[in-house]
Amino acid sequence: MGIASASLEQYETAVKKLFPQGQYWDRQFADPQSDVSLFAKAKAAEIFRFRHRMGELHDESRIETSAELLGDWERVLLGAIHHGLDTEQRRGLLLAASVGNFNVDAIKKTGRVFGITVTDVRFPYRPAFFGHSRFGIDPIASPAAFSVLFVCASQAQESVRHEFEKQLLSTILSSYIVHFIYGGD
Repeated sequence: MGIASASLEQYETAVKKLFPQGQYWDRQFADPQSDVSLFAKAKAAEIFRFRHRMGELHDESRIETSAELLGDWERVLLGAIHHGLDTEQRRGLLLAASVGNFNVDAIKKTGRVFGITVTDVRFPYRPAFFGHSRFGIDPIASPAAFSVLFVCASQAQESVRHEFEKQLLSTILSSYIVHFIYGGD
């Protein structure tokens, strides 16, 4: 039997074992209304409640199973709470935002949350870097440059488009210039 499945009485017995042994303590625990007995009962109840809450807290620590703290996850990772979406859509947005890197799959996953099918993602222009230092080792220009990104998606309502674009723009790097193209499926 694991500790999380212990009964309240088992916790109380464990708390009593933490006290010194002897006749004085035996008399104290023999009286259920003594301060020591009441203290042991109160601490056992607190530990019991905490241990049984640990499973729920573990669930809340993961986006996939969070319910009570879903709004807090959104506030931290997305910067806004999406009350208009159902729980699974909200989780999908959070999972897409928590990917940790920006890629085509993350864009498509974000689109699916809003009911938009992303048909294509194009990077038509790639910045070129020329020149080397006089030692021939380091490039003269930094690779940090603006990149153009086209996101082609299915037709969607204006309000849904706005939310999708806002969410996507909040997750991509600031060096991307994004153009959204909506058309047929």
